[in-house]
Parts: sequence; C-alpha cells; structure tokens
Amino acid sequence: MKSNQIKQAFESVQADSDLADRVLYAAAGEPLRRKGHAKPLYVAVIGCLAGVLATGGVAYAVVNSSYFASAWGNHGNGESVTWTNGGSSGTKYTYTREFGDGIAPQSLEGAVQKVNLSVEGNGYTLDIHEMAIDENGCGAVTFTLSNPNGVSYYKPAAELGELVLYGEEEGGVSTPSMNFGEEWADTRCTIDKDTSSDTVINGTMYFASWNRDRDLRHAVTWNISWTEGKGEDAKVIEVSTPEFNVGAHVDTKELRSDDSPLEISPFSIQTHIDDLGYEAVDHKLTVSYKDGSEQIIEDDDAGAYNFYVSMGRNSGENIWVPTRLINVDQVVSVTLEGTRCTSTGETQTEEPFTIVYS
Repeated sequence: MKSNQIKQAFESVQADSDLADRVLYAAAGEPLRRKGHAKPLYVAVIGCLAGVLATGGVAYAVVNSSYFASAWGNHGNGESVTWTNGGSSGTKYTYTREFGDGIAPQSLEGAVQKVNLSVEGNGYTLDIHEMAIDENGCGAVTFTLSNPNGVSYYKPAAELGELVLYGEEEGGVSTPSMNFGEEWADTRCTIDKDTSSDTVINGTMYFASWNRDRDLRHAVTWNISWTEGKGEDAKVIEVSTPEFNVGAHVDTKELRSDDSPLEISPFSIQTHIDDLGYEAVDHKLTVSYKDGSEQIIEDDDAGAYNFYVSMGRNSGENIWVPTRLINVDQVVSVTLEGTRCTSTGETQTEEPFTIVYS
C-alpha cells in the first residue's frame, strides 16, 4: 500500500469506530472482498503459557517461548476483535478476527531463530529479534522500532492493532519491510499496545514470499526508509539490516484434491489451482481436525478474517498466514470454497466451486 494514499485517506475521514478499516482499504484502492489485498490487523500480546495442551484429542508438550507468545498470541486485544467497514454504497459490513493463544507444540521447539540484527536511520532504530519461517516462505518476525524523540505513527490505526508509519513525513520513517535478496516480501506489521509507548514500538511482522522457489535461496534483510527534501527535490532514503541467512524452515505437509496440491504448515496454507484463473474469488477456507473441530481461516459470508496475510500470485497460487497456529498433525482436510469468474466477449459468468484437500 502506498503511504501517500494512506495519508490522504486518513485526512479525508472522520475519527469514528471504522476509521482504520476504511483508511486502509481506501489506501489499497480496492474493494474489500478482493483477494490479494491487505486486510486491517487487530492484535495483542499475552504471556506465554506452558504445560500440556489437548488439541484434536491428543495431549502434547508445548513450547515455553516468548516468541510464540508475542507472534502467535492475541497481542492484547482479547480473543477476537470486531470492526465495521463502510462500503461505497453506504452499507455497513461487520467483520471479526480471532486470535491464537501463543501456545506452540513441542515439534516447533527448534523453529525459532534468533536474528539479533539492527539498523538505524533518521533517528530511528529497528531491532529484529526472532523469526520462524516455513517451506512456503511464510512466517513471522518480532521487532522493536524506537526513537527517543518519539515514533511517528498513526494512533487511530494503532488502536486497532495496525502499525502504519510514513516515510515522507518530517522526522518519520516508513513501516518496516522485508526482502529476500533483492525481492520484497508481502508483509503486515502489528503493534503490541500493552508493551509499546510513544518512543518504543514492539511489534510483529507477518510475511509471505512472492516466489518461494526463488526467494528461499536468498538471505533476508529488513528495511526502513524515509523521504528527504520536498517537491521535485524529494528523494527516498532506505537503509537495511545486515543479511540474515535462514538456518531452518519448518516443514510443510502436502494434501491433495485430484491433481491439485496444497501445502500446509503451522504458519501457512498454500494452494495451486491453475485453472481457476486470476479472477477467482475465494469465499471460505476451512481446516478440519480429527476431533471434529474446525478452524475457519476465511469466511467472507460470515465476515471472518482470521489471517494476517492473504495474497494471490499470477501463477495460480494462493497463500494465507493465519492468526492461529495450525496443528498440522491433527488435520484431516482443508476445504476451499469460492467462485470461478469467466468472461466470453461482454458476457461474464460466475460458477461456485468447492475443493476438498485430504
């Protein structure tokens, strides 16, 4: 999303309950229900729980990790958050996002990698702490952004958990970003309201690579940028951390539906559906477990958006990074429901589809 668009959107709306949602969608310049565009994030941090967790009817040891508590907990906004979006016709839509509890199975004990890299610029310091990444090129990294003179961010968006900063503002920097080599990743940053202040922002960056076969071969860097000068003399300055070589990727498990594969990990789901075309719209994504329970990742009809990143690639791949860890060992199936859009001349048709992976 372009920062100047976001800024204009903030300046054009009133400070009401659906402010951040309308701002972020206005900034994206797309209808709310189109696939591949950022959804607003609403998250918070809880303390890490340890012990024995029963999931899918199976008890297992859990990881006592501050990383999982921060990155995969509820970040301080409770078990869920509800927000309202005003459509162009004036109709109000209500949406809900549910969060995890920050508890991870023992199988992820070795998944967390300490990064411990920093970069400074324009009075700011970006400290990258820990990261976990899977074979889909998806995951989360914890960070701190600080400035003794104050961090310039938009408070209305932060109240809903979204971290939005603008590099073109005097004394400001852009929202932190991430690169695999020279290629940028699709990212969403959240703010940890319970532990952040006007000078120190603790947050999590959720990410998905645009091409895992290409990107996972490259080292990772994190960046901040800002604008110096005004008008025609303005230029963007970007600084990056030293490179970080990823040491391990969390395994994915393949599920299939006929010849269509799906890769699933605790951090992400990736589908490959070439014949749906770029205009396919996904309406619902459901993970079913052995004990009969379900984890709804996305349900447009119910207004459920239980993910941080949702994006589509031109190659027919779709990726979701959910708000709750997926217990892959207990998964029975994953169901994708949506609409296939086709056109012949000036005639457009929509055909519903359901794909079950097991």
